[in-house]
Amino acid sequence: MNIPSPISTFHSDLFNQFKKQIVLKRDDLIDPIISGNKWRKLKYNTEKFHQGGYKALLTFGGAYSNHIAATAEVGRRFNIPTIGVIRGDELTADSNQTLRNAADAGMQLLFTSRKEYALREEKYYHEELRRRHGHILIVPEGGANYYGMLGCMDILTEIEQKVDAVFCAAGTGTTVTGLLMSSDDIKVYAVAALKGGDFLKDNIKLRLFEAGFDQEMIAEKMDQLILLTDYHFGGYAKFNEDLINFIKLVEQEEEIMLDQVYTAKALYAMHDLLSKDLIKEQRIAFVHTGGLQGRQAIQALLT
Repeated sequence: MNIPSPISTFHSDLFNQFKKQIVLKRDDLIDPIISGNKWRKLKYNTEKFHQGGYKALLTFGGAYSNHIAATAEVGRRFNIPTIGVIRGDELTADSNQTLRNAADAGMQLLFTSRKEYALREEKYYHEELRRRHGHILIVPEGGANYYGMLGCMDILTEIEQKVDAVFCAAGTGTTVTGLLMSSDDIKVYAVAALKGGDFLKDNIKLRLFEAGFDQEMIAEKMDQLILLTDYHFGGYAKFNEDLINFIKLVEQEEEIMLDQVYTAKALYAMHDLLSKDLIKEQRIAFVHTGGLQGRQAIQALLT
């Protein structure tokens, strides 16, 4: 693992024209497969697995899930039996490259109906899974639990430069919560990858509560949060010509690869706000959270 992940800067006027001090936290370079915040969120869950004497690690994801791909590879490298509960009972292990790679890495894939998959956060469903599979460690979809937050706290501690703000894509809010927990005086810009992203506020409050924060402390943390919900480009994994052209431009000018699901949307949002002079902080960190395997769906559009 390439930890701490590298720090870099922009090289072209695409971002340097705004006269801000911007550093890039390149978590996409942690590992080719267990990339970005996926390793951050699995790191301490992996430690818990070994300490708890579990039989297997079970988690949840969709057919193109970065989390499923990363968990399967963690299992292969660290000798952890893994089980992936996959949304869509019409799917097979050969439905796409993500699922094929997970199966090849040794993950047992369980394809469930969307109705059953909707129960993935219910305690009684977890008990049913334990009856079926024995003493298993159940990790939520996307690694969205306390141990995932702890891993994401390491991101800012690895940045030696003083920053006033940090930008990050947000899916479940776990990475954003870790960023909030690791600093008391930094604005955290969270760019929702899903349509209707206001739910992230409740997710983050719940995560902070689970981490032991009282209501006053949670309110203080929420004051640090700037949630951006207008850059989803139609919803989760949706994109349009503007986003594709932005990805091409960044890759041409900066030689940084982006995915259309998370990181491109976050970087587009930062560029848009900078161009409108809506970011008052001078020293900014942008966190590249990986997820590049998601580019498979748009590769033909990028050539």
